Amino acid sequence: MSKFLKKIKKALVIGIGGGADIVGTIPMKSYLEEHGIQCLLGGLPWERYSIDPYPGPRSFDEIQKKKKFNESICFINNKTITKDGLQFSESKVANFVKNKIIFINIFNSIRQIAADLNEFIKDQEINYVVGVDVGGDVLAIGDEEGLASPLADSIMLNVLKILEAKCLTHLGVLGYGSDGELKINEINKCMAIASSKKGLVGSVGLSVDAYKTMKKIIKKVETDASRIPLLSFEGSYGNHPIRRGRIQVEVHPMSQITFLFKPIVVFKNLSKPSQLISKSKSFYESNEILLTNSISSEFNYEVRKHMEATSLKNKE
Repeated sequence: MSKFLKKIKKALVIGIGGGADIVGTIPMKSYLEEHGIQCLLGGLPWERYSIDPYPGPRSFDEIQKKKKFNESICFINNKTITKDGLQFSESKVANFVKNKIIFINIFNSIRQIAADLNEFIKDQEINYVVGVDVGGDVLAIGDEEGLASPLADSIMLNVLKILEAKCLTHLGVLGYGSDGELKINEINKCMAIASSKKGLVGSVGLSVDAYKTMKKIIKKVETDASRIPLLSFEGSYGNHPIRRGRIQVEVHPMSQITFLFKPIVVFKNLSKPSQLISKSKSFYESNEILLTNSISSEFNYEVRKHMEATSLKNKE
């Protein structure tokens, strides 16, 4: 780890799964800053349905108090909200960090997102990119029974894979099952496959400073998966309820470690969802491809929940 850090001056750390994955960027941010590396943070304008009863990500047109860089990138701050008043997790995180924060528009084609992000990192003189997934479902092969939210991860893994050819880029996984989608033995299997293909490049632990920052953030940002690493750091061990008690996840020492992978190795050897959508021209096309291949998505879940809620409201 320390060898390649010597060449890095500025990094972009992105929460790639939407929701509160931005919280999971803090350990990596803290680690890089301890080594004198300036960091920007990034995320997706997509909250969980329990927070935003609007299916899918929010488009840039719906977002107020932002500074647009290009069609796929905009700067945001602690006052950034939607036109209907939703405050994003990223906006809340901005109250606790001094770093600049960006949103990534995943409605565009994968190639456009990658090209726009590449334009951004060149403009900002960034020479290291890390995309962080909290929980580990980005490592999924695609046939796991509990896999529920592969869409955003698959889009962003494709983007990271393209960026990898232009800039030092890694995929980070924090939480080791903390989102309740992949079982521990499934993550173990995927980790082993990636490692056997020389795709695991290192790991970063949770520092005291990162812990303190995350502890403050989760008082304002609703998150289950990013809370598990903190419980692990505090010494908790065993099963813990998430998703308002619907799911039990295991808290263990590995929960507080961010593992770093080569995106191309994960793409080629593990992620069937990412492979399927690699030539997709839009968010909606990516979703349809997954559904056609019997892989459910978080967007499809949110659309279904929205239709159910609308139906009940109309009956009233």
